[in-house]
Amino acid sequence: MPLAESLDVIDFQGRRILELARRDSARRVPQYPEWTMADLLAHVGSILARTTQICLTHPTERISAPKLPEGEDVGDWYEAILAEMISTLDRSDLYVPVWGFIEGSTIQFWVRRMVVETGVHQWDAEQAFGEETPLRGPVAEHGLDEYAEMWFPRLGEIPVLEVIAEDLGKTWTYGSGSPEARVEGSGSDIYLRLMSRPTPVRLPDAWETAIGTQAPPPKP
Repeated sequence: MPLAESLDVIDFQGRRILELARRDSARRVPQYPEWTMADLLAHVGSILARTTQICLTHPTERISAPKLPEGEDVGDWYEAILAEMISTLDRSDLYVPVWGFIEGSTIQFWVRRMVVETGVHQWDAEQAFGEETPLRGPVAEHGLDEYAEMWFPRLGEIPVLEVIAEDLGKTWTYGSGSPEARVEGSGSDIYLRLMSRPTPVRLPDAWETAIGTQAPPPKP
């Protein structure tokens, strides 16, 4: 996806999260039962702020994500952070090596990561209001592309899985060797299920167990 299109997607998804949080900041988020919408906004804002710092300072090791400053309105802070990150990404050299969750990361990795991050958390925010919409095709595709390196290694010893995203016309295999199981569905439903969100996709029992035991992010 071209940079300009990626930034438009990030902006839309990021603003949708903000819109819903401003509608009812105290509403609980089903995906994270201890969180309110204000907590979700603070969490996403922290991730956006770290991405901005990565693009500006080009770290080679992991850096901490900035937190909401004490006494600051979370919506105003988030809105400013979102705009700053998009502007920074737009001005950055996408091929500069930086720290990332996968080997050989560049700033391009963080563009794609923010496409996925804001897309999944848009879904979380919409779920809180019963207004879930599927992930866009490129969001699901980026997520499934990075899953093998970013998330699969955290799951321990589980069967090799083949996933077929019918709407995307693509197949991914997670693990080494021949697949021992296969799932099919839309890219959105598959990726969201792999990220422990409820969808019609049914994963093998070992996968369901492994994903279900992954710790959620700490409350902001």
